[in-house]
Amino acid sequence: MRAGLRTGATGFDTPGRGVKHGVMHVHRLGLVLAVLTACGPDGRADATDTATAPTGTTAPASTSSSSGDVAPTSTGDPSTGTTTTSSSSTTEEPGTITAVTGTTAIDTSTTEPVDPSTTTVGPKLDLPAEMPIPVKDIPGLVSITFYESTSGVMEFTFSVDGPELNTLLADPLTNANRDIEGTSVEFYDVYYSDVDGVFDPLGSYLTIAGSFEAKLPAGGGLNLAEISLNFDNNEFEFGSYLASFVGLGDNYIMGSEPNAIDNNLDTHTTMGNTVDTPGQRLRVTLGFKSSLMPG
Repeated sequence: MRAGLRTGATGFDTPGRGVKHGVMHVHRLGLVLAVLTACGPDGRADATDTATAPTGTTAPASTSSSSGDVAPTSTGDPSTGTTTTSSSSTTEEPGTITAVTGTTAIDTSTTEPVDPSTTTVGPKLDLPAEMPIPVKDIPGLVSITFYESTSGVMEFTFSVDGPELNTLLADPLTNANRDIEGTSVEFYDVYYSDVDGVFDPLGSYLTIAGSFEAKLPAGGGLNLAEISLNFDNNEFEFGSYLASFVGLGDNYIMGSEPNAIDNNLDTHTTMGNTVDTPGQRLRVTLGFKSSLMPG
């Protein structure tokens, strides 16, 4: 300011140049005064000036929570006065939950154990095509032979429709009340049955059951080698399934039962005796492919 006044005085004292220099310095002086008026001390805005924030965007302070909430951002349109709220997700530390607003497609699919029975598209090849049928209904079956080995192999053959297989004899079994006699104290009943040896004229199994009245040192009774189905074309079929059995007494050989289905007439079962168990029977029940897996 002082330098400006000094220059102005010199200009007025110089003939012919006072107006020119005086006008220039007046303009400069006005500019300086305008700057000084607009600025406060240290070149900062005066305390009476008001700061104006940019219009249209308001950023509220972010609030953090343990659930990972995200603070929404409001964006305004100055021309319409409309405010739109949007949200965004942020990456959280492992183990936290990030809350995201808006529309989320929910996956309702679940993974469940697969049930094989619901995924089978073809017939099971390891099961019979049909239910078991009565032994007497096996096509072409004529007779049934029981091979008993009390003293060598003896054959006892019965008609499919005969009374022996279709009747359950009452106890006690005797010489006058039996289907098969091994020794003078060994008698057997043969019949159609269920898998447990229970008499059933429409059963799919064959049973031989009876009594033997001799303990050790005599050998055990019910010495069954095989049972065969005899067909009208001269073919035969041995039993293939050991369904159930009963062994009793001190001369019973446990583990001999499978000899009844080994297709070998030189081996046999040894099921023991009934001396100490009156009213009970020694028993072996066999199944056959032709009745259990027909077709």
